[in-house]
Amino acid sequence: MKKFDDYKALLKETRIVERFVEYVQIETTSDEHVERFPSTDGQLGFGRKLVEELKGLGLAGAGLDENGYVTATLPGKTDRPAVGLIAHLDTSPAAPGKDVKPVFHESYDGRRIELKDGVVIDPADNPELKRCIGDTIITSDGTTLLGADDKAGIAVIMGALRHYQLHPDTPRPTIKVAFTPDEEIGKGASRFPLERFGADVAFTLDGTFDGEINIETFNAHSAFVTFTGVATHPGTAKGKMVNALRHMGVFLDRLPRDVSPEHTSDRQGFIHPYEVNGDAGKCKCHLILRDFDEDKLAALGARVREVAAGVAAQEPRLKHDVEIKPSYPNMYKFLKDKPEILERLREAVRRSGIEPDLVPIRGGTDGAHLTRMGMPTPNVFAGGMNFHGQTEWISTRSMGLSLCTVLNLMVLYAG
Repeated sequence: MKKFDDYKALLKETRIVERFVEYVQIETTSDEHVERFPSTDGQLGFGRKLVEELKGLGLAGAGLDENGYVTATLPGKTDRPAVGLIAHLDTSPAAPGKDVKPVFHESYDGRRIELKDGVVIDPADNPELKRCIGDTIITSDGTTLLGADDKAGIAVIMGALRHYQLHPDTPRPTIKVAFTPDEEIGKGASRFPLERFGADVAFTLDGTFDGEINIETFNAHSAFVTFTGVATHPGTAKGKMVNALRHMGVFLDRLPRDVSPEHTSDRQGFIHPYEVNGDAGKCKCHLILRDFDEDKLAALGARVREVAAGVAAQEPRLKHDVEIKPSYPNMYKFLKDKPEILERLREAVRRSGIEPDLVPIRGGTDGAHLTRMGMPTPNVFAGGMNFHGQTEWISTRSMGLSLCTVLNLMVLYAG
């Protein structure tokens, strides 16, 4: 059976690094504060560009729908079920994504990488860099994120399609491609054209370093805590004003620090105050709650309610409301009874010349939603690290190994 493990040759023939550098310079930051879908015009412009590239690579039915989803089909060489390859168009609003200036650090020597504005990528905090001596590392200039999340995934998928264009006899099933909008704000799968897509199984290219594969994500809830006080002129406020902002400050201070993102790792869940808006009269806090275990997630929600109620009890005139909404489920709940998917994925990584690293995601992907919707969708590494910030980086070697993994996976699904 054909095996792909020469990442250098694949990088050269598919030019995925050049594609990646071009893609990250297109602004596609999503915006959770607007009601439109997709949330930003940049994603639509990028989607239109990718449609033209897909057509040039010979895919059928390449198009951009009214919701900003790019889909296309590459007919297979076997009659095996169709397999999906998915990545997302947007970058995180947590850091600037405009005017990205990629910087190449060739023949990386193992030292600290110093960028603009005092931004430093230190191997002491990035142990993966110790495995990248001699690699080409790509970063931003330090003023923006890089955009490897998830333009590396898009570049890898496009690289695989370019390989099939150059080598049309390479074994493959029918491949369904999708690029989704607004993944970073939790909406990437909300309008996904699942029935029209028509894949029996799919894989998101949205993971991090060499060999990482994911069949487990956090369970996720969003919590919204609102305090409504009594607003009045501060000059005559004595005995009258109830300052909602001050009470929100007390609420935030009373949240347990031992279950904050700053103090948790591995399989520990957390409560994370994400955003606060309001004034002295009314103040609202958005928190995200995460845990791999559903019962423990429910307990985090109960803790938020308890703390909010305790703050409100100090002032009878202060009104409070707590709303908790599900965001996405742990996809392991749906994948644990499909071991053949994981075994193929592990074998595809091994054929690339590295060992698979099966880890739970301390976050979520479109795959969590799509798996719940009935299309099993594990996650595969694309090479990037330190997502959502100015210290984001990627190794071109890791991108090449991701491409090897995708091509091996398609060979395995072709039988």
